[in-house]
Amino acid sequence: MPPTFASAAGQAFRAAAHEAWLVPIGAVVGVARRLALWPALAVLAAAVVRAVLAALRASPFDPTSAARGALLALASPRVQAAAAGLALAGVLLSGALRVAWVAGALPALGLALSGAPRAPRFAAGVAYGTPRVLATALLGLAAEAGAFGFSVTLAVAAVEAAARLPRGAAGPAVAAACALALVLAAAAPLLASAASDAAVARAAIGGEGPARAFAGAARRLLARPASLVLAALAFGLAGVLAPLSVEGVGGVVLGFAQGVPRAVLVGPNLMVGGLAALAAAAVDVWWLATIAALACGGSDPD
Repeated sequence: MPPTFASAAGQAFRAAAHEAWLVPIGAVVGVARRLALWPALAVLAAAVVRAVLAALRASPFDPTSAARGALLALASPRVQAAAAGLALAGVLLSGALRVAWVAGALPALGLALSGAPRAPRFAAGVAYGTPRVLATALLGLAAEAGAFGFSVTLAVAAVEAAARLPRGAAGPAVAAACALALVLAAAAPLLASAASDAAVARAAIGGEGPARAFAGAARRLLARPASLVLAALAFGLAGVLAPLSVEGVGGVVLGFAQGVPRAVLVGPNLMVGGLAALAAAAVDVWWLATIAALACGGSDPD
């Protein structure tokens, strides 16, 4: 039987503290993933600025020339193709970095969870586990896309059924059916995401193939669904609030530096950004350890 959420989170906290060296690596990976989309934005911004300047030179007294130049640049097929290609490359690079990071971090956290002596599992996981984790992640992405399509279809069908029935014709049975459909529509993507994360953990730690990992994750989800769903909700919320809290506190502290030149504040702003990245990485490491405990800890249900 899989452990409860509280038990898994407690074990995961101790494992994450034992492998705290993963936090700065996770922060670097997180920053690199965000930077992967900057080339597309830079090309788009450069094309717009160039078009605006050309329009201003051609019609300096026309108040609409800047807007027309920007719209022409955004509507250009060449600019759109370049920005779209760079954005796609950035998304693929971001996904590859995430898969490599997870493939290395999970085996190290799995050793800490089991209480085994520390071993160099991170590099071995990145080198040899990435293809298996990538295949499992792609299968999980397909499952999440299918769950999203199912959710949208179910929600649209429930709303359409409620709207087409004559007023007063919808009895308690119809209302209950529509409510159940909306609940399932909201739960399906969350359940698919939790099962995908659990399957990735089993593939990275247990060396299981994609199909076997998903079968094991599905058994875990059916045996104790509340633990996986609660973990996904709790750490999803924490992953958003932790960096925002650090940035908010940093903004308040830096707000007292009135009249200080902007060049002097570059360093403190970078420090606040770095601390926010470390906070997000710490939550991510704790989440990976928790999903590893939920996916691989205890005994597999029959």
